[in-house]
Amino acid sequence: MIRINLLAAERPSQKKAKAAPGAVQAYLFLALFAGGAALACAGLYFYKTSEIAKLDDAIRKAEERQRQLQAIKAQVDELEKKRATYQRKVDLIEQLKAEQAGPVHMLDEISKTLPDFVWLDGLDQGGGVVSLNGQSNSSTAVADFMQALQRSGWFPVVELGGYSESGNIVTYGLRANFVNPEVAAKAAEAAAKKAQEAAANMPPPKK
Repeated sequence: MIRINLLAAERPSQKKAKAAPGAVQAYLFLALFAGGAALACAGLYFYKTSEIAKLDDAIRKAEERQRQLQAIKAQVDELEKKRATYQRKVDLIEQLKAEQAGPVHMLDEISKTLPDFVWLDGLDQGGGVVSLNGQSNSSTAVADFMQALQRSGWFPVVELGGYSESGNIVTYGLRANFVNPEVAAKAAEAAAKKAQEAAANMPPPKK
């Protein structure tokens, strides 16, 4: 009896196809690239986060320093205002003292500058203007009196207010501005200081 195995003809003639080696390498490269890119992004993120934190800390310290400087500047400005107030009071006191001594100096200067043969009959002071009237034996002596008053420094402006002659007698009237040199010097110094402070506080010119 002859047996024939018919199942042998049904044996598969082809095996399943294996994955190509090149495809595996490509997948592996993509995975490595993606992992490297993720690590790079994570590193960059942490670096930027650290830099931002440093900048925020620097800004905070700068703002704190600015607040401290503003507080110090406010204290300096307040002290400067007090110093200026005290200085004005001291200047006023010194000016009042000088003005109190002014009439004594005025009479002394008039007495010292009064030439021979010039007589003073009357004196009147109103504010900073002094009116003098008297007599002399010559107009030249009156002119010398006017020049001597100006040279004293207490009467910067002297004008002839009246003049008449009768025989050998000259009747004169003078108007003079009376200024205490010490008071004038202090006033000029205070004005110059005030001008310097105003110039220092002016904003710089725009370019």
